[in-house]
Amino acid sequence: MKGKALFLVAGAAGYVLGTRAGRERYDQIAAAAGRLWGNPKVQEKVVDLQDRGTDMAKQAGAKLSDSAGAVAGQVKDKVTSGGGSGDGALGDQHHTRMPSD
Repeated sequence: MKGKALFLVAGAAGYVLGTRAGRERYDQIAAAAGRLWGNPKVQEKVVDLQDRGTDMAKQAGAKLSDSAGAVAGQVKDKVTSGGGSGDGALGDQHHTRMPSD
């Protein structure tokens, strides 16, 4: 029984000391990260990367919009011309029968 009690007391003491040291180290790391993030050179790079990302997103959006417009025009032409099949406005339609229950 003494061994278990000693083990629990030692574990509790280690936990308390460890959490204090852990918190202090965490605070040191957090302060260093805050100083790094607040550095004007780092902030300059952050703004530069944000601007580049915004420009790339705008370019990708414009390309996507152009492609979507072209595809929509092709679909519209195909639907209004009957698709060249003579089976109606939607062209050849393949029907699949569902198995009955």
